[in-house]
Amino acid sequence: MPAHSWRRDEPGFYNFLALERSAQAAPDLLDGLASALMSRDHRSESATYIAEIPPGWTARTDAKEASLEFFLLSGDLALNGARVGSGGYLHIPQLCGGGALHSETGALALAFWNPHIPAYPYPVTRNRALKTWQEEWVMSVPGSHGIMHKSLRKPDPVPHPTDEGFDGGPGGYLRFQYIAPGMIADQEHVHHECFEEILLIQGDVMLINEGQMGIGSVVNHPQEWYHAPFMSRSGALILVHTDAPMGFPWPPRPYPEAEKLAAAYLDEARWDIPTEHVDWADHPLKALQDSSADYQAWRNSDAGRLWGDDDTGEAVPTMPGGQGTTSRFRAGWRRE
Repeated sequence: MPAHSWRRDEPGFYNFLALERSAQAAPDLLDGLASALMSRDHRSESATYIAEIPPGWTARTDAKEASLEFFLLSGDLALNGARVGSGGYLHIPQLCGGGALHSETGALALAFWNPHIPAYPYPVTRNRALKTWQEEWVMSVPGSHGIMHKSLRKPDPVPHPTDEGFDGGPGGYLRFQYIAPGMIADQEHVHHECFEEILLIQGDVMLINEGQMGIGSVVNHPQEWYHAPFMSRSGALILVHTDAPMGFPWPPRPYPEAEKLAAAYLDEARWDIPTEHVDWADHPLKALQDSSADYQAWRNSDAGRLWGDDDTGEAVPTMPGGQGTTSRFRAGWRRE
């Protein structure tokens, strides 16, 4: 991953399983673990890591500096004696007492470090150890990332489908989300309120102008960055991470040739092999889209250039909220 790709105010697309992990300086009890930085807000210092936890590892945190969350890809990890295995989730919120961590067999985990993340007070926000398979599925708002999800960062309010407002808690959400097979989202959309980090755990998702997601793929969407359309052949399980509540409904805009591109992907995607991670520049759909006169005319119009890429590959920051608005809010917020 290029050195700048961790920045949350720039779009990113990569495979976190392919990142080189090594012992490095990292915050609190992550320090010294074999890990790799996945993303960081350069204002608030909020960050996402993939980390290897060795067998027999024991550590303690007072949680005074930040909230720390783990999602286990493999292995085991216990918080104050409450053990979870693969697919488990641990949350040690800031200023809620901290806790002791221990792993018997070791683990590979995603770690989310969030200093001063807005949150409900204790005991509504408190230490949690969740086994994802035991959690109830919640119906997601129509038109969102999938048809249903399991909330990890709690509380996690969901708006009524007929309401306008915000989706998620005061510091954003971390959700285990289900995308149905054959799903097509044929419009672009934008999040004025938050940064969005999507990690694919199983299945496939095809994102126009970004790439084909397989197991381990990550896509980062800065605030005000128009993205999608997207579609899925087999369905997918994803983790969706935001740094602020997400506005609902999403502001959409029509996208030329979206149905044609979706049909091409769904007709050609293979069922006999695991879906691979493929960058947009290397995917056959790019050539199909580039050959469309309707697409080229739209992309070069004022509407098509609202914070996307121009023909030089440079970002065009013309959206009303401005790049980094949420990051500036998060960086200026303090828990007491």
